[in-house]
Amino acid sequence: MEYNFRNRHFTIKGQHAAAGAKVIVWLLVTMSVLFIVSCNNERKFDNSADMETTTPTATIVTTQFYQNIPSGSGIEKAPDGYFIVGDDSPFLYLIGKDFKIKDQYTLFDTSEFVNGRIPKAVKPDLESLATLNYKGKDYLLILGSGSSGNRNKAFLVELPIVPGKPVVKEINIKHLFDTLQQDTTIVGKELLNIEGLAVSEDKVYLLQRALKDAPNLVLSFDLQDFCSFLFNNLPFPAPELHFFELPMLQNYQAGFSGAHVLDDKLFFTASIESSPNAILDGEVLGSFVGYIPLQDIDKATTASKPTVISAAKVTDQSGKAYTGKIESLVVERDEANYRIIAVSDDDQGHSEVLEIVFVVE
Repeated sequence: MEYNFRNRHFTIKGQHAAAGAKVIVWLLVTMSVLFIVSCNNERKFDNSADMETTTPTATIVTTQFYQNIPSGSGIEKAPDGYFIVGDDSPFLYLIGKDFKIKDQYTLFDTSEFVNGRIPKAVKPDLESLATLNYKGKDYLLILGSGSSGNRNKAFLVELPIVPGKPVVKEINIKHLFDTLQQDTTIVGKELLNIEGLAVSEDKVYLLQRALKDAPNLVLSFDLQDFCSFLFNNLPFPAPELHFFELPMLQNYQAGFSGAHVLDDKLFFTASIESSPNAILDGEVLGSFVGYIPLQDIDKATTASKPTVISAAKVTDQSGKAYTGKIESLVVERDEANYRIIAVSDDDQGHSEVLEIVFVVE
């Protein structure tokens, strides 16, 4: 058997040609297998922080504009529709399944509500709401963002709401938000900005919006311990921290803006806004919808290597990107897909509700 590696060929001579050929074939096959395994291991390592490998789609099928619901920021299911809050409004709004306004309930003093909005400097910045059950009774929990002193408030609304007689309790959560603000792992050098709230059977999830060196972060609390904090004024429980990386546009990372739990998934909305901080508004570059499998959330605990999650850029039916700022969502099952009801804020004192078909490949 004679080899000429310089010319990249070999010839086989003599009585051992067949055996030699088998050896060469065995070597080539072995090297190929080792190469494939090596590539697969490298690919697995590179994607070890990725939670989703496929990108879903999110298509708007219906929109409803509201002149008189200012700055919609949170949405939650109601028995016959949806509850909505605005970040500069003192009211809780109720819309029907047909998206028409049915009622509104006063949460706090309305004296600052002039010209249809509470001034930015004093608004409570209510950003999220979710239903929770405590001792067999349902409540609507509404949270401020925590980004300033006026925004350290929470409200508990007893459900069902008696028309004209809502039972509302204000809770000062300043100590909780101050403690979170002091943790640089949570906020970096930025302001706390809790934009999302969701409740599962055993957990409460708060979503911190990314800005500069503040990460997209999910804080998870034990539900019963969190309820003891809210209802009995006991110390708040320590959260578990989960770090995520969302899509980028024009060198800006999308930031969490809302949350909802369904089918063991933490669904979220996110938006990209060219804003310098958690207080000021900026140009909206796009909005996204995605989800985090709750069975995998405990893998996302490394601050230096946030888990990459895919999300669908929200578009209309022609494929054009939606440029409104989607603030939160409610998720419902729709055959093989999901039906999402989302609320958005135009930063001009108005709101829009979107019906979105969310398809997971």
